[in-house]
Amino acid sequence: MATATTGYTLKCVPNGHPNSEEETTTYCTECGSVLRVDYDQPSEDLQYPLKNILPDPLKTHPTALKRLGRLSETYGADLWTKLEFEHPTGCFKDRGSYIEVQKARELEADAICLASTGNMAASVAAYACYFNIPCFVFVPEKTTEAKLAQATIFDANIIRIKGSFSTCEQLCREFAKSGNYYLAGDFVFREEGQKSFTYELVDQGGSDMDYIFIPVGCGTNFSAIFKGYKEMREGGLIDRIPKLVAIQPDQSSPVVEGIFKKEKIVKEQVQTMASSVAVPDPVDFYKVLEGIDQSEGMAFTVSEDEILDALKELAVTEGDFVEPAGALPLAAFKKHNEQFSGKKCLFVATGTGFKDTQVVTKHSLNSPVLSADLKKVISYVNSGFIGMQKKSWGKSRDTFMANLKMDKEHEQLYNDYVSKINKKGKTLSNNEIEVLQSLIFDEDTDLKYPVEVLDYKLIMRKHGLVQATVKLSLEGREVVSESKGVGPIDAVLTAIRTETDNVFPLVVENHEIDILSPDTDSLVTVTLTLRNGEQQWVSKGASPDTLEAVIQAFTKGLAIAMKGSHV
Repeated sequence: MATATTGYTLKCVPNGHPNSEEETTTYCTECGSVLRVDYDQPSEDLQYPLKNILPDPLKTHPTALKRLGRLSETYGADLWTKLEFEHPTGCFKDRGSYIEVQKARELEADAICLASTGNMAASVAAYACYFNIPCFVFVPEKTTEAKLAQATIFDANIIRIKGSFSTCEQLCREFAKSGNYYLAGDFVFREEGQKSFTYELVDQGGSDMDYIFIPVGCGTNFSAIFKGYKEMREGGLIDRIPKLVAIQPDQSSPVVEGIFKKEKIVKEQVQTMASSVAVPDPVDFYKVLEGIDQSEGMAFTVSEDEILDALKELAVTEGDFVEPAGALPLAAFKKHNEQFSGKKCLFVATGTGFKDTQVVTKHSLNSPVLSADLKKVISYVNSGFIGMQKKSWGKSRDTFMANLKMDKEHEQLYNDYVSKINKKGKTLSNNEIEVLQSLIFDEDTDLKYPVEVLDYKLIMRKHGLVQATVKLSLEGREVVSESKGVGPIDAVLTAIRTETDNVFPLVVENHEIDILSPDTDSLVTVTLTLRNGEQQWVSKGASPDTLEAVIQAFTKGLAIAMKGSHV
């Protein structure tokens, strides 16, 4: 049972300085250290530092405690997971946001603000929206659209900042001081909310775990889980604390490095696909260190490839699609499997994989779009592409596409592409071969091209629009078209469309350019989204020259559109 109490003191962790929540809810006003809530009396109940506590308005049930039966059998241990992605916004952060937003209301803040890589933004925004508190979210520019979409739908005011999370956090702190704003984040009252994990786990019968594997970024969730165990032991609810295991990616591991050196480490920058734990300055490092020491725990790092492997295995074997950070526990367990043989281990599945779908997209071989022709579908199935798709996950695919079986028409089409590319002095890398061969499956070999671009010329001006002159072969006649645009792509496409719109008008709704390597002669793929009325088509082109890839994609798209509209 959860109870509200005012019988507590805010103290800084290293020096025990008392602090007033009217003055700070983040760091000690004397020494700048992190704070912790110390309750006056132990309790058998889950205590929250609030005058009054409202039932969680968004959460309707505990997150599931699930046994991983297949993985247990495979690895010779008793493996369990707590599915924290079952929270309302798909992430464990909701436990802390539930308490932080109530504290902001109690302190009569005019608004709540925070810096976030995405998960916390969505979570705080959801609770702030429900309780009708304005919410300002500072996010790094590379935050995933899925996470931003959640915060946006909950009426958050999104402020995207160039630079790292640390830059966002510093600016947000300054913003908080500029008004009566509650600064939310990985601070003392969030820890109080997230400690409910432990109480919930014990209520579900999970008090006999030998090890708990916890992904770590700032360290707040780790310290909260540990604090929950300490309070339950002091309240006489349990008599032992399981060994807590902190896991970080190799490329973002200031906490693990600091644990071995027994001092806090701050990185200038970190980079990992597990974006929710990509934190260069782990604010709760000393709390994590305390939890490791007092629980006789340990700390591990895992590689990006090991994260990918665990991410896929959890989904395929147990049906759990987690964010990359949520795959850290299995990755670490597998890496050190011999240490945990026969033990009962819990993996904290921090968030849903639907928040980081771009990781799956990036590390998967995309399925081509096929014409509505059964023979082509059968040819594709027999080509070996589907099997290669599965084998390619999370591994260096190198030349595996060279074994692809194509029909004669597509093989000729592929050779034509390669011939044109080679004439430009470009030799394709293994990755570029893979991308090109995948693109070929999108091709309809019996397309009739109404237009061919014979030549083009651009005049670039220091100030003003770009001028393009394009020579076309259009339905058997040669024409020259001129136009201006805000850039080379706009100018060339406008010049082409000046003539082709008389045959079949198309609007270019979107274009995406993918440069496959940092090399100066990298293969470039261009994807155009084209529209005529209610109909829409997507077309792709590939060339070492960006403009030629654009032209290729447009002329192909025109042919596809005219065929589809029976023109």
